[in-house]
Amino acid sequence: MTPKPGSRLALLAPVAARQHGLFTVRQAKAAGFTKGALDHRLDTGDLVAADYGVYRSVLTPTSWHQRLLAACLAGPAAASHRSSGLLWRYPLDDQWILEVTAFRHRRRHSDGVIWHESYILDDRSITEIDGIPTTNAARTVVDLAAVLSVDKLQRVVDDALRRRLVTTASLGQLMERLGSRRAGASALRAALDARMGSAVPESDLESQFELLIRAHGIPIPTAQWEVVAPDGRRFRIDYAYPHATVGIELLGAQFHAAPERWSADLERLGVLAAMDWHVLLFTYEQVTSRPKTVVRAIELALAR
Repeated sequence: MTPKPGSRLALLAPVAARQHGLFTVRQAKAAGFTKGALDHRLDTGDLVAADYGVYRSVLTPTSWHQRLLAACLAGPAAASHRSSGLLWRYPLDDQWILEVTAFRHRRRHSDGVIWHESYILDDRSITEIDGIPTTNAARTVVDLAAVLSVDKLQRVVDDALRRRLVTTASLGQLMERLGSRRAGASALRAALDARMGSAVPESDLESQFELLIRAHGIPIPTAQWEVVAPDGRRFRIDYAYPHATVGIELLGAQFHAAPERWSADLERLGVLAAMDWHVLLFTYEQVTSRPKTVVRAIELALAR
């Protein structure tokens, strides 16, 4: 028995619920829609074309996730580069950018979407986040090397390593598989070399701080330096120049917001001051927006 026209949309509801309110022509036909029925629904305004061959109900609100998935379904393609980086929650400033990769020679052109193509886009490269097909953590980092500045790429690499989404070895192996001459390969190798034999910064703020002082030619301090107090207590300083007894603490909100943490920090700073340590305190805003203030303070402390 053929379902009534009104009930066909109900048959698509479970599919749309899994796909941010979207369904494809193929899925609509499986629910009993003909091309004429779809065209009629578009003419009456019940349906809206979200992308080529991809539709949504006019009552379904739009979102960045929906628009990204629409491009993937229309491709077919996978979220990649900066869009995938946002899905992986890498430290990116490119909010709401739409960027996808299709198999070689399957790339399309659509308004507001950046399209890439690749010969190597297999099951090993693709996963799913929030119901959206996307390049995996390592492939995303390698792709981002082609579109990010050197500093932003270092922050992404540090974040992926810190969260154990990738390893330096896995990124190196993937670069070889994709081709060592691809765009961004030299930048990614430099970012990986910066972490060979050195600890990965414990936060994105620390990554940005290291990039800042490196850019101004200041000697790199020792990270997570341990100081033993006369009473046997042990304290860690974010960064230290032990020969000059100069320490640096970065005040990221996620680590210092709790009242009990502030109390412990103040006690620790008091003990360090009594031991003749000169500890500089820098906030996120200072590191990211007032770099000259940070650089000058470190230079003056080292020149004491």
